[in-house]
Amino acid sequence: MDIVYGKDRADVEQLLLAIDRPGDYCVHGRSLYLMPRVVVDGVGALSFPVPDAQARALVAAAERAPYGKGPDTRVDTTVRDCWQIDAARVKIAGGAWPKTFARILAAAGAGLGCPVERLDARLYKLLVYEPGGFFAAHRDTEKADGMVATLSISLPAAGAGGELVVRHRDREMVLDMHADEPSELAFAAFYADCVHETRPVRDGHRLSLVFNLCLRAGDTQTPVRPPDHAERITAITERLAGLRADAAEDKLVWLLEHEYTAAGLTFDALKNTDAAVAQVLAQAAARADCVLHAAILHVRVHGDARLGEEYVDSWSPDDTDVDDMEIDEVYDSSHWIDGWVAPNGDRPPLGEVPLLPGELLPRDALDDADPDEQEMHEATGNEGVTLERTYHRAALVIWPRTKTLDVVASQGVDCAVAWVTEECTHEDAAADRIERLVSRLIEIWPIDVRRGWPPEPDRRGAEEAARADMLRLLAAVADPALASRFVSRVVHVQYSGAENDDLLAVLDLIGPRGARELLVELVKDHVAKRPQDTLALLREIGAGSPARDAWRDTQREGLRVVFEALPAALEAKRKDPDPWGTPRRQPLGERFIRDLFALARRCDLRDEADEAARLIVRHPGSAPPDRTLPAALRELHREEGLAATTAYGSLWRRATDVLLARSSTPPAEPRDWSIAADVVCDCDLCRKLRIFCQDPVVREARFPVRQDLRDHLRLAIERHELDLDHETERRGRPYSLVCTKNRASHKRRNTEYIGDVSRMRWLLESAPRRDETERFPAEQERLRQAIAAAERIR
Repeated sequence: MDIVYGKDRADVEQLLLAIDRPGDYCVHGRSLYLMPRVVVDGVGALSFPVPDAQARALVAAAERAPYGKGPDTRVDTTVRDCWQIDAARVKIAGGAWPKTFARILAAAGAGLGCPVERLDARLYKLLVYEPGGFFAAHRDTEKADGMVATLSISLPAAGAGGELVVRHRDREMVLDMHADEPSELAFAAFYADCVHETRPVRDGHRLSLVFNLCLRAGDTQTPVRPPDHAERITAITERLAGLRADAAEDKLVWLLEHEYTAAGLTFDALKNTDAAVAQVLAQAAARADCVLHAAILHVRVHGDARLGEEYVDSWSPDDTDVDDMEIDEVYDSSHWIDGWVAPNGDRPPLGEVPLLPGELLPRDALDDADPDEQEMHEATGNEGVTLERTYHRAALVIWPRTKTLDVVASQGVDCAVAWVTEECTHEDAAADRIERLVSRLIEIWPIDVRRGWPPEPDRRGAEEAARADMLRLLAAVADPALASRFVSRVVHVQYSGAENDDLLAVLDLIGPRGARELLVELVKDHVAKRPQDTLALLREIGAGSPARDAWRDTQREGLRVVFEALPAALEAKRKDPDPWGTPRRQPLGERFIRDLFALARRCDLRDEADEAARLIVRHPGSAPPDRTLPAALRELHREEGLAATTAYGSLWRRATDVLLARSSTPPAEPRDWSIAADVVCDCDLCRKLRIFCQDPVVREARFPVRQDLRDHLRLAIERHELDLDHETERRGRPYSLVCTKNRASHKRRNTEYIGDVSRMRWLLESAPRRDETERFPAEQERLRQAIAAAERIR
């Protein structure tokens, strides 16, 4: 199995393996007792020893005992040959019985290591085995809340055989449950996860009262106080103290011996050695300032399926049993821990924490484990059949209290933020604890390549959301120093623009003086790639704040940085490859143009605005004058006094010139059916295609050629955006590609023209003015004429 065990923790492993058992997985006894009065509906009171005639009467009143297979309950005498009578039909009474049963229960509890004061026994069934009756090897299911074990009491009856065999790991007990003395009872108790079987009854009958043993919730963590482990606790405490000091190690994971379900896992329900280890670790954890949890370890392994020495090339459910196969080369595996339970029974929301290499003990504990789930995957492509196996095992997990945040953060910074937020919102959360948690979260936040930044694409959204959540947490904590640290250390590096709204609240908390340097540096580093987002941040900073003048100074400094970076941003290629797969550079959209010149006006940066306008005019690809500029100018015209500035006039004139050059008159209707066809290929087929396109009369052409040549024609048509519809006519051989001319280019030009006229109206409505006097009157008149020409053709 693809597990790296804690080889450097052999000292801790030996200490825990040496812990004495407070009990065992199975306990057996027999003695003479004051007998109970047992009455069965339909049969009456039993005699002891139970005579054969009465045993046969019990069989006649009983039903076949089923067995469980997965979620199903089945009756199959090849697996279980036995009769059962439900507890509701069995009455156990007699003045001496409470004392007798108390003795048996005390012996069972002591032998298993369970606290008798919290042990409940609930009658489940009366079982009757006839000659030849048996029950194959199986595990009991947890039939009741808190069930930890099964207690079987054999009633006196003549017979032989029917031994009970109980196994746990590599140990086995064979128990003689025969009792034939009138006052003799034999009993056995074993934990519910033990594999056990009843061997065939050779002679007579065997009658058993079966009880479910359940633990009531209690205050103690372990059923029985183990022997004095003071020296071991001291040694483990020292090792845990070293764990706290070691920056590279976070947690220790100890695999439990017994199996537990996620729902049934609590410290009160731990069995046998597991309970003893938990008690020792709990004391050591308290001394070393560590936290202890019980949890479920999950392991998933996926790789090549192998049967003996051969790889499996194909497989179906009717083929070889999956249990006989092995995983050869491992393709991928994952290991994580969840289902957390604290010693007091709380279930903290720690999430799915990864199991890291070197954390699991004892060594080789899972090497021969049977999988809980396994699934075969059919062969695909060049890969043969693969096998996926999943394991679920309970474990004790311990780590230094100061590293709890690090443990949670190992599954992702978004989980860490959620956990810290919950911790900080507790009513009893102390201010110094909040400060420590938030400070540590900032310290461990992944911000560079070595620590996982930028994240993989499927994590990017989660990390952006985590930054926004962290900013909201900082605003709630209201500590300017912590807020400044996070902005300078994290946001400055990872800024994407998505966090603007939450960042504004944090900058407001920091204040204009403290935020000025942070904001200016952030803009300087990110304006080239995210011009619109950085400018939007500048625009909104300090909005509504009483310290408006102080914020205006911050805006002015940030805006100067934008103007300084503008030439390089305009001249750079706007489709630079991004090694991290993040969005490419933002274009200078209408929002950027609007915010840039509106802010320049408010911050009295007239010269910088004029130069910026000249730059934008010289780089039309960065802010298209036929689309972006008209929309931005329409918004800017509403800013008081801005339409009279030189910068505004330069942008307006550039947009006007471009639109008039293209759409001062309506597009002419096509005179014939010739279409432009600058097809670069010079093959015979493409030459025929060009001749067809240039023909002013012919609208349709057929090209009867094989499929690869039809594909070649289609590619030429689509690559050169020719005004041709094409489809394959599937008649005759070879099939024909039928090409029909259309008016797609003319329709596109008409659509473009309609949009241009609409934007001309915007430009005319937002024309530059100074002292109520029209500027650029000639251009305005040409706009009016172009708009009028469009209206005449409606």
